[in-house]
Amino acid sequence: HMTRLLAAELGTDKIRVNTVNPDGVIVGSKIWEGDWAEGRAKAYGIEVKDLPAHYAKRNLLNEIILPDDIADGVFACVGVLQKSTGNTINVDGGMANAFVR
Repeated sequence: HMTRLLAAELGTDKIRVNTVNPDGVIVGSKIWEGDWAEGRAKAYGIEVKDLPAHYAKRNLLNEIILPDDIADGVFACVGVLQKSTGNTINVDGGMANAFVR
């Protein structure tokens, strides 16, 4: 909602506001270091090393989402979509529950 509000307020000044919405970025993310990853692995009954593959199984493409994938989403917003504002680009491998209704 914040993205849309800022896009509406700043559009007259030609300022574009878009957001990238990732899901389950485990590899290369500091949030997964230490207790957090251990807790999630325990909750799922798997080993910490298996978390990326486990999260990949949640998305339609069965893909592990990497930091480079998020960077590609940001590049699309900044470098490609020159006349877009107020958008959310999901970089999540396809989460059916997150589809626009």
